[in-house]
Amino acid sequence: MNVLNVAVAGLGTVGRETVRLLRARRAEFKERLGAELRLVAVADRGAIREARALGLPSSITRYRDPLDMARRAEADLFVELLGGLEAPRRFSLTTLRRGKALVTANKRLLAHAWADIMGAARDNGARVAFEGSVAGGIPVLRALELSFSGDRVLGVDGILNGTTNYILSQGEEGVTPEAALREAQRLGFAEKDPTMDLSGHDAAQKLSVLAGLVTGGWLKPGAFPVSGIEPVSARDLTFARERLGMAARLVASLRFSGNTEAPAVSAVVAPTLVPLSHPLAALRLQYNALLVHTASAGDLMFYGQGAGAGPTSSAVLADILVLSRDILGGLPPAAMAARKLILTSPDDTISSYYLRLEVFDRPGALARIADALADAGVSIAAIHQEQVAGGRSVPVMIVTHPAARGRFEKARKRILSLASVKPAHCAMRMMA
Repeated sequence: MNVLNVAVAGLGTVGRETVRLLRARRAEFKERLGAELRLVAVADRGAIREARALGLPSSITRYRDPLDMARRAEADLFVELLGGLEAPRRFSLTTLRRGKALVTANKRLLAHAWADIMGAARDNGARVAFEGSVAGGIPVLRALELSFSGDRVLGVDGILNGTTNYILSQGEEGVTPEAALREAQRLGFAEKDPTMDLSGHDAAQKLSVLAGLVTGGWLKPGAFPVSGIEPVSARDLTFARERLGMAARLVASLRFSGNTEAPAVSAVVAPTLVPLSHPLAALRLQYNALLVHTASAGDLMFYGQGAGAGPTSSAVLADILVLSRDILGGLPPAAMAARKLILTSPDDTISSYYLRLEVFDRPGALARIADALADAGVSIAAIHQEQVAGGRSVPVMIVTHPAARGRFEKARKRILSLASVKPAHCAMRMMA
């Protein structure tokens, strides 16, 4: 085989850049592979318009319906860059059931349809690669799959969403969240609707993909605690940096236990206070990072841009080249064994906590808050009350000694039920 045919579905920002690079670097790829990577088809609702803008020759078939291309195109490798869930699911399953190789950068697809996608690949002897679905151009997935194959991954802590990291790090410079978000959208790496980013659910989908890759099991979105950065205020950022020597970051964490046949995982996505000396605290603007904890190699960190056409298309092209090399070399598909993933509760995870409350200035209010923490088995390490001129309520910042997450959550719920405490508050775990 001296030609390998490629079809690309989705000609949005990443799809257009992927097609452009596939054609612009044809000679380089041919030299690397010893065979030509030939683009034979594209699919998009505006396929004719986009193909004309990209200057594609008439020999490349245009499809308005991606599913039609998945069924009919004579390609060896299909690239899914559609976005969303149902259309990519149908496209991917159709492709895999034909025994064709699939490259996708769709974290939502993998998070919500992991079992279906991996099962179809396994049943039909097809190949799947998805490096671009997590952390853009940072090669974290391939490292977890191959580089640590002789080691044991104990856990990961990651900053996996560039929008929230941009907002938090800019907030440390005095920029309001609204202004930081507008700038992130202007720069093109924040979505028009940032709800998934700000709520932590974008990072949670990526965490699901990471768990599946490490264990082979399906970590279902919604099965583990997820909270976003909406409650984090300028007051929290200033207090954390100036009083605690810490920075607020949205951190996605996995901890692995069990064994290969019966893997277990605890997972959480939450705003987290990170010591300024910690490498994750140094991560600023839209950059992503993944800190991998291993049994033998220790801690290793991967860092880079996690979003945008350039980084994501770079990861997509890397997947295309890897799968093409395997196809051309006649290597059998690396089937990922189906395993049932045991989800352990993060409530036993131990850490200190930061809690900022708005408390009405009434006698005994602080005592009742302290009682709620003590009754749950959580002790106070420090408490700070700010004076606000003319206000009926005052900000109270509490730092706890290390405690189980479940105990802290029990205390937090009781505190928020007190008549002297406003519902608006901010709670963050503190990384050691």
